Amino acid sequence: MNGLSTGEIAGTVIFALILALLAYRIIRGMPKMAGDITAFRKRTLVWTQVALVLTVLQLNFKAGDWRFGIILGLIVLFTGSIWLSARRYDNARLAESAAEPQESTKE
Repeated sequence: MNGLSTGEIAGTVIFALILALLAYRIIRGMPKMAGDITAFRKRTLVWTQVALVLTVLQLNFKAGDWRFGIILGLIVLFTGSIWLSARRYDNARLAESAAEPQESTKE
């Protein structure tokens, strides 16, 4: 099995940090997104599934070489975290809008 060189580890860490910063900015900007977040959530789920399938295929067919599998795994984590955040935000928004009419009928 091939070990990762120092440069490859550094590149992977830099790529992970870039994805983490992008995910943070996207997740923090979700409340400001105009329109329906459900469509955004569905797109991120599709990309998560595509990245997961590619990761599994790459790990199955390229035994012993983890380089590309690591990058694909990071992309799975990136898209999955955005999908989960969009799902939680969408569910919270729907629960909030469903609770508002009940409060107005009590007054």
